[in-house]
Amino acid sequence: MNLAKESFYTLIFQLSGLVCATVGGVIIARTLGPSSKGIIAVALLYPSLFFTTFNLTIGLGIIHHMGKRQYDVREFAGSALIMLITMSLLSLAVFFVTIGPFRETLYKGIETRYLIIAGISLPFYLMLYYFSSILQGDMDIRGYNIGNQLSSFSNLFFVLIFIALWRFSALEAVIAGISGIVLGGLFSLFKTIKRTGGVSFNKELTSRIVKDGAKIHIGAIATFMFTQANIFILNYYAKPSEVGFYSVAFSIANILFFFSVSLEIGLYPKMAHATMEEAVELVQVATRQILLITALAALIMAAFSKYIVLIYGGEAFLPSVTPLILLLPGVVMLVIPKILSTLWVRKGWFLPLTFVATGTAVLSLILNLALIPEFGAKGAAIATTMTYALSSFIGLFLFWKYVNRDMSGLFVPRRQDFMMYRDIFRSPFKRKLN
Repeated sequence: MNLAKESFYTLIFQLSGLVCATVGGVIIARTLGPSSKGIIAVALLYPSLFFTTFNLTIGLGIIHHMGKRQYDVREFAGSALIMLITMSLLSLAVFFVTIGPFRETLYKGIETRYLIIAGISLPFYLMLYYFSSILQGDMDIRGYNIGNQLSSFSNLFFVLIFIALWRFSALEAVIAGISGIVLGGLFSLFKTIKRTGGVSFNKELTSRIVKDGAKIHIGAIATFMFTQANIFILNYYAKPSEVGFYSVAFSIANILFFFSVSLEIGLYPKMAHATMEEAVELVQVATRQILLITALAALIMAAFSKYIVLIYGGEAFLPSVTPLILLLPGVVMLVIPKILSTLWVRKGWFLPLTFVATGTAVLSLILNLALIPEFGAKGAAIATTMTYALSSFIGLFLFWKYVNRDMSGLFVPRRQDFMMYRDIFRSPFKRKLN
């Protein structure tokens, strides 16, 4: 199956998950209001923070080494299992130890019971990441999609169950929010074990993927900081309702990433198996196609932003409209470095990626600390767009400097791009005729 078809079928999974996530978000926003929505957004961000800190970013190392085909897939499963046990114990210990000392700063306004529920999900975040990376590297894109989209399906399912059976509050929303991570992690683990027929431990492989992951891990943490840290800063300086307004704007704007994510899922393993010449051509095709689609979608979203927010959360969330519009240019620009990063990983540029992400994160923190106290959710949106723009300019400079001085291939659509989509839509009808 070629990249275009893989991306198309992945897009179907992504859109299905998007529908479920959107419906679940609409129910939560309309049922609980801006303040509770803000509390839920922060509570569900804690496991993501500690997961990002302790996963060591070995997923990219797994995909990178699976592309070389030097080790058996069972050995990757063994390495993932070792890392899962080790990092789960470490992350849980640090998470629960920090609750006391940082109760009025990092965890401000979040009830202890929400924190306990969030902490329980940490091992399953790691499980989903490690074993879905093996599925992705082994080109089991369907298995990867199911594991990662279970979070959206399960969240909606449990939200509806809670509403039908008893009262629905922020507590039930947090439980529903982590349910999909638990199910997705278990699915990815069992799917991998079934696919490999067991695990085999290879100390050398484990050392290599940890070493490669460590090179980019600080960058992964930095990436989390420049995309998510504003939620924590908002929670500290502003009211919970401001967090709610921004979280709704951010959730709606992030819908646009579904186009690039659908392609990236298949692009990472494709790049790992491709020659460098093929990889450059793939990334050019991918960038110009997804950039065009995302830009057009952003224009439509901006034109109907008020109505989209009204549908999502009702009149109580109308203050989310301005942050949403401010976020859209940044989201479009971030598509470029997101897709180009697949080429940097193919080249093995782990340390340079870390330096770039760290510098961008520092700027993001400065901008957020400067703008959020005075402008609230609007300030967070402005800081986010400015940071995304910087990341885009750096990605383009790296491509111009080290890959190709002619960057038209990243922006100008070609005739063969449209031929790909023609073939995708024709293929189901050909199979039916055959």
